[in-house]
Amino acid sequence: MRSRTLTLLATPAVLGAMTVAVPALAGVSLGPSAHTASTKCFIAHVAKHRVRECLVPGPRGLRGLPGPPGPRGYRGYTGKTGKTGATGKTGLQGPTGSAGTARAYALVQATSPGQPVLIAGQTHNIASVSEPSTGVYCLTPGAGVNPATEAEVASPEIGYSSKGVGIVAVNTKATTECPGGFEVDTYAPGSPPSLADGYAFTVIVP
Repeated sequence: MRSRTLTLLATPAVLGAMTVAVPALAGVSLGPSAHTASTKCFIAHVAKHRVRECLVPGPRGLRGLPGPPGPRGYRGYTGKTGKTGATGKTGLQGPTGSAGTARAYALVQATSPGQPVLIAGQTHNIASVSEPSTGVYCLTPGAGVNPATEAEVASPEIGYSSKGVGIVAVNTKATTECPGGFEVDTYAPGSPPSLADGYAFTVIVP
C-alpha cells in the first residue's frame, strides 16, 4: 500500500522537484555531526525506482526576542524600631552663692581736724579710721583683708566735704603712720598740692 501510494504521488513534477531538492540538501554543510546524530534517511519508491532520501537539518533559526521580565519578588519585612531609652535624671543643683560684694569699703567724713568718722550705712569690714597728721587718714580693715598684700582704691566725695572737692590719693607704703592699715591722703588743690583735712572720700578693697 505504501509503495503504491508513493508511486501515485510521485508525478514527474514531484520527481523533478525531489531530484533538485535532494542534491541541494545534500550540498548543505552542517558540520561533522549533521549526517550522524541529526540525519534521518529512508527508502522511497519513485516510478519503480528505489530512492534513498535523507532529512538534513537546516541552519539554526534566529534567536527569539527576550521575554518580559518576571514580577518583582516579595519585599522582606522591616524589623520593628527599638524603644527609646529612658531620659537620665537631672543632676543635683548646687546651692546659690551669696551676692557678690567688695570685701571692704567705707565712706570717711572729715569733720573736725583729727576726728574723722565712718558713715556706718556705707561702710563694710572697715573697723576704724584715724587722722594721725593733717590730711593723713589710717583705716583699719576687718577680718580677711591684709593691707600688706592688697591695695585699696580711693575717690573724692563731695557730699560730706566741708571744703569742696579735694585731691585724694592712696599710699601703699604707709608703714610709719598707719602700720597694719590702709593710708589715704587728702590734698588741697594748688601748685603744688598740699596735705589738708576737710575733704571726704570713699575707699574700697575689691
